[in-house]
Amino acid sequence: MTSREQSGQPVHNVIIFGETGVGKSSLVNLIVGSNRAETSSDAVACTARNQGYEVTINNRKFRVWDTVGLDSGTFNWLPATFAERPLKRFLSKLFKKGEVDLLVYCVRASRATRALVRHYQTFYSTVCRAAVPVVVVITCLENSSGEMDNWWTKNAGNFRNCGMYFAGHACVTTLADEHCDSAMLQERRASSRRAVHDLISRTCVPYESHLVSGNTSQTQQRNASGFLSSIMPWLRSGTTPQR
Repeated sequence: MTSREQSGQPVHNVIIFGETGVGKSSLVNLIVGSNRAETSSDAVACTARNQGYEVTINNRKFRVWDTVGLDSGTFNWLPATFAERPLKRFLSKLFKKGEVDLLVYCVRASRATRALVRHYQTFYSTVCRAAVPVVVVITCLENSSGEMDNWWTKNAGNFRNCGMYFAGHACVTTLADEHCDSAMLQERRASSRRAVHDLISRTCVPYESHLVSGNTSQTQQRNASGFLSSIMPWLRSGTTPQR
């Protein structure tokens, strides 16, 4: 019997991961509806350990995990390898117990780094063996022209070309309430919270429900590895791969 079965109503684990400074802690606060996770306005890591926050969405209980920023060594005292190790151990431990229900890849709209593919490959395909749904949340779209979701329409192909596939997406702003000083920003924040809640509710299912057969899982991993190999020249040069 797992720890969440012992607690009665199941609590679904939602793991938010991504690079330092993309707004993971702000995304957690948007989801839970309060400023419980410490945030920072610069690129310095403000989350020193993995921390869970419980929230109820559509009568289901979730534990949303804020995690240490990846590649934080670029801007902070914490070396990147040290940031990755505890997250790998944390995910592996939960995964072995069947308690990873959803991965949320947090990506900043204005940031396209060569580490994006590597982190996707490491935590989705390797640690969780492509057996857990992964979704992407694009942040920092409060000042975008038109609908925020237009960003995904324009850029979804870039993710696919790099071998990154997602069960769903949300394009949002994670600005705190006190910084939403206009009706437009207030509405964008409200719609962002609804979009992320809907994304989690739709795609987060108990681990046992999305177990895939060995052949399917192996195929997904081979495809992901193949994509990574095919874009290694791009990762080294910083240019966009062509299909």
